[in-house]
Amino acid sequence: TVAQILMTGSDVDNEVRYVNFANTLNRLLELKAIPIINENDTISTDEIVIGDNDTLAAIVACSIHADKLILLSDIDGLFTEDPRKNPDATMIRHVDNVDRVREYAGQKGSAFGTGGMATKLNAAQICMDHGVEMILANGSRPKNLYDILEGKEVGTRFGK
Repeated sequence: TVAQILMTGSDVDNEVRYVNFANTLNRLLELKAIPIINENDTISTDEIVIGDNDTLAAIVACSIHADKLILLSDIDGLFTEDPRKNPDATMIRHVDNVDRVREYAGQKGSAFGTGGMATKLNAAQICMDHGVEMILANGSRPKNLYDILEGKEVGTRFGK
């Protein structure tokens, strides 16, 4: 069973709407429904837009007090430089302060996404501010999810 929830930025900014969203999401999870959450682009305006899936995921994770948010990308984790351009770039395994690594975010994402590393770091900051651990890992390797759930070191861990 699946349920779609469409959100706008004002759903996050308005306390009553945010509580309603969190309650709805928690009830769907209690019912074992799989929530599919998207930004409601048809009614969003520039003033109330969430803007990217990374931020949306962080907002959702925090609203249900998740233990962990796993962001899957086309890169293994956060690197000191773009590893596609510099094979000597080093992956950072753990981040406990996002501001210390923002310089590694670069400017533009891959051909597959628009946010790039900067939106992932913003999502990590949102999560860390709410006590939610976030892991950034490569989504082209399904085994990564199993490894993460088994507690193995995969990608970059933000927080805890």
